[in-house]
Amino acid sequence: MPVPDLTLQQLRAVRTLAASGSFTKAAAAEHISQSVLSRRIKEVERLLRVRLFDRTTRQLDLTAEGHAFLLMTGAVLDDVDMRLSRFMSYVAAQSGTIAVAALPSLAAAVLPGVMRGFMLDHPEVEFEIIDGAADEVVERLEGGTVELGLTAHGDLPDGFCFTPLLRERFYGVAHHSHPWLARNSISWADFNGETVVATRPGTSIRAITDAAFSKHSISVSHHFNACSAATIRGLLRAGVGVAALPALELRGFGLDDLVAVPVDSPGATRVTGVMYRCSQDLSPVAARFLDFMRATEIDPPRGVSRVHEGHTGEPDTLSHAGVQFAE
Repeated sequence: MPVPDLTLQQLRAVRTLAASGSFTKAAAAEHISQSVLSRRIKEVERLLRVRLFDRTTRQLDLTAEGHAFLLMTGAVLDDVDMRLSRFMSYVAAQSGTIAVAALPSLAAAVLPGVMRGFMLDHPEVEFEIIDGAADEVVERLEGGTVELGLTAHGDLPDGFCFTPLLRERFYGVAHHSHPWLARNSISWADFNGETVVATRPGTSIRAITDAAFSKHSISVSHHFNACSAATIRGLLRAGVGVAALPALELRGFGLDDLVAVPVDSPGATRVTGVMYRCSQDLSPVAARFLDFMRATEIDPPRGVSRVHEGHTGEPDTLSHAGVQFAE
C-alpha cells in the first residue's frame, strides 16, 4: 500500500482540531478560515481512506483511527517543531558553534574576556578554540576547520580578509641580571651581539623580529628556537639569552618576573586582529561574534592599544603605562 503524501499543514490541522474540538477554534488557532480547515481535514481522510472524526451538529469526536493517527504523527510534529526551533535559533545567531584558531597570547589574554561578554546575550553558543602559531592559524582557515582566526597582520592568503583589533608594543625581555634592568627603553640596535631566544620560523613574532634585525643590519645569535611560551620563559629565567616579545605575550604567559623594557624603534609593534574568508558567508553566530569583537570595549593591558579597521600603521603615541581604547 502506498504511503500517503501528507503535508505538515495537514498534520497540524488534524492535531489542532482534535485538541480544540471545534472547527471555529481550530481555524482561529491555525489562522485560516473554517472552509480551508474543513478542506484540509477532508483531504487527509481521503488520502488515508479513513474517517478521523465523527461529526454531529453538536459534537466532534476522534474515531479510533483518529486516535491512532495522532499517536503516530504527534511525535513527528514534536520533532519537527523542535528541530525548526533550533534552526531558527541558529539563524538568529542565538545558538551554534564558533570555531576559532588563535595565537596563544590572544587565546589566553584577549579571547576569554571577549567570549564572556558575548555569552551574556548568547548563552547557548559554544566555542571551539584551537591555539597555534600564525602559520597554523592560516592552515586551519584554509582547511576550513575554523571560520575565524585571531592572528597578526601580515601577507594575506588569496581570498582572505583581515580586521585589525589591537596594536602591541614590543619589549626586550631578559633575566634580572641583564643590564637592560637599568634602562627605560631600548632600540633594535641594543639586540646587536645578543643571544636571542627566538620563536620558530612561521610565527608572527619571528617574522617581525627577523625583518627588523635585517633592516637595521643587526647581528644576533639564534642558539635557541623555541616552540612554546613556556620554553621561552624557562630559557629567559635561566639567563641564557634575551627575547623580543609583544605585550600580550607578557600578559598571557606570566613573564612578570623578568625584565621587560619597551623597544622604542620603528616597526616595534605587532598588529593583531581577525582573519576570515572574504568570499564565503560566515555562519550567523560567527558573523555576530565578528561584529561583537569589532565593537566591544576591552581594557587593554600595558603596551596595547586599539586599532580601528583600515589603519594598521604606526601609532602616534603609545603609553608605556598602558592606553585606553580609542572611542
